[in-house]
Amino acid sequence: MFRSRLLLLTLFLSPFASMAPVHAHGSHGSGSELKAGEFDFTPLITVEGHAGFDDNLENPEKHYAADFLIGGEFAWGLGDGKQFSLAAFVGPTLTRGGAEHFYGEIHAHAEEEGHEHEESEAHPTRERVDFKAFFEARYKHSDRFNIQAYWNPYIVTSDELEFHADENEWEKFESKGIKNELGAKVNYAFGDGDVDFGLGDSLSDLIDGAYLSIDHRQGWGVDGVYIGNYTDPRVGIGFNYGETSFRVEAGPRFYTPGSYANDLDSRTDFASEIMISRPVSDKVDFFAHWKVVYTWEDVEGWGDGYQHHVGTGITYKL
Repeated sequence: MFRSRLLLLTLFLSPFASMAPVHAHGSHGSGSELKAGEFDFTPLITVEGHAGFDDNLENPEKHYAADFLIGGEFAWGLGDGKQFSLAAFVGPTLTRGGAEHFYGEIHAHAEEEGHEHEESEAHPTRERVDFKAFFEARYKHSDRFNIQAYWNPYIVTSDELEFHADENEWEKFESKGIKNELGAKVNYAFGDGDVDFGLGDSLSDLIDGAYLSIDHRQGWGVDGVYIGNYTDPRVGIGFNYGETSFRVEAGPRFYTPGSYANDLDSRTDFASEIMISRPVSDKVDFFAHWKVVYTWEDVEGWGDGYQHHVGTGITYKL
């Protein structure tokens, strides 16, 4: 039943994949500039079907989910184009496979009695309802510069198990509880962002859509163990074709694992993302995005290769 519902949701949303998840992640819903002292609240509902594929693991894993988030954004105008906003979203996520995890989380086992567990990321296929939330504070200094701070809690509602072939038994892979992610991001646009190929702009105009962002994140597991942190400096380009907006960005990912990971060294991966968005009406937007990360280093519990995350959904302004 769960599988058929998730499949139907994905099939329904995929033809309309066109809105980068800006509203789901706390951007101002009205799109208008607030004057000094002016206040606005935009209630929003976001529905997204997404999937993750960890092809870097010895036994690749897959994750499927459907998120149903409700919330909104409070925004205050500060004058001279400046604005401060607070956003909050919360709701259930129907998952199939493992729970969402902080990037770089590994499950390598330490030596026990002179031997190691055989590597086996074999988990039973699980279907359950978890819960997630997103809280963000954002300061917009101008159309070119803004900063964000955010907190992403994720509630795992039941234990996950994995099978160890050498001992022929199941062991708890992850406990139920709350995972936490804290982050901060800085964005700077080099141009005014007004690039529309549908109106006759040329490739040379893309400089107006170029931007730089730096995103830093820290993660903790359900048991409070520090998973690690990573920093994404990225160069990107945004442009429109009519009402359809595109964003493409890429850059290195500097990852440092927590001490739980048997003192693995820090490493540099490659990360990129493609986002597409399109408003369908004054109240409904559609979006899609594809994230790709590549790791060169083959280490225990992680491995080299690609990680993919794809998603598509809608945001409705109440």
